[in-house]
Amino acid sequence: MTIAGFEVVFYTLSFVVPGFILYSVIVSIVPRKTEEKELSLLRYLILSCVNYAVWSWLIYLLFKLEFFTQHPVRSALAWSLIIFLSPVVLGLLFGKLSSIDWSRKILTRFGLVPIHPIPTAWDYLFSKTEPVWLLVTMKDGSQVAGFFGGKSFASSDMSERDLYIQEVYKVIHDGPWQKIPNNKGILIKGEEIKHVEFWKD
Repeated sequence: MTIAGFEVVFYTLSFVVPGFILYSVIVSIVPRKTEEKELSLLRYLILSCVNYAVWSWLIYLLFKLEFFTQHPVRSALAWSLIIFLSPVVLGLLFGKLSSIDWSRKILTRFGLVPIHPIPTAWDYLFSKTEPVWLLVTMKDGSQVAGFFGGKSFASSDMSERDLYIQEVYKVIHDGPWQKIPNNKGILIKGEEIKHVEFWKD
């Protein structure tokens, strides 16, 4: 590898990878709007800088202390912590804060209405972790009732909004729903759904 090629790899690893890891962890918790590649690269760079700001004290010690400068293995472990492990932890923290929408709540108290980062109501509702009861009305007028819990799944793909409901119930309009015995759930294609109703326990 040439010196120029090594520099490209070094700068990519240093200033893009931490931000990419951090952002990937965030969107695995809270879906985000798709954006242009240029904006994505800028976001990765900014998040990488945030990651380095958190560890600025350790980075300083890595260059100054003989403990690190004379022990390359320890130095490599410290850099691995900063570049690979730290973004995962920060991503989990930022993702959790985003899921409770704390910044939006603060801004609305001051009369500001920021654009919501989650792209659709579908993503917003199904990104929440608490289990709910669903009544899915199909385009042909039929209905499917069920329990949407930890084993259920709602697609986050914009082009395919399918639903997997882990427990299916028979709708009794004048009484409680009846669980269908020996049922392993149901998969519903998004194109067949008219609307979905939600209930908590």
